[in-house]
Amino acid sequence: MPWETTTTMEQKIEFICEWRTGKYTITELCKSFGISRPTAYKLIDRFENQGYEGLKEQSRAPGKHPNATDDKIIKSILKLKEKHKLLGAKKIRILLFKEFTKEQIPSVVTVHTLFLTQHLVMKYGALTIKESF
Repeated sequence: MPWETTTTMEQKIEFICEWRTGKYTITELCKSFGISRPTAYKLIDRFENQGYEGLKEQSRAPGKHPNATDDKIIKSILKLKEKHKLLGAKKIRILLFKEFTKEQIPSVVTVHTLFLTQHLVMKYGALTIKESF
């Protein structure tokens, strides 16, 4: 007979079902399920606010990166690149000094990365030369 395996979601649902019966204290449930009291209260709070959907695993990634380049600057960079198609990241960055302060302007690498993500430049080594002997 194989061992019974349960997923994390099944254990969370079982915890909530046991909690809703009112037969056990939070401390007893925490010992039974092997979780901490803060985790138990977090599960209960999510269940009360969002229902069973709140028990699903949630992303831990931050919503916005604190050092992200401002959208206004990105639009300006792309506008300059469209106007000056042959200029690279270094020269486009120098042109930004007319509109923005030194602290606002991103590094050359950031400008080049933006060009890469927008497919405005090619990666080094993207073109390969076949030699025939």
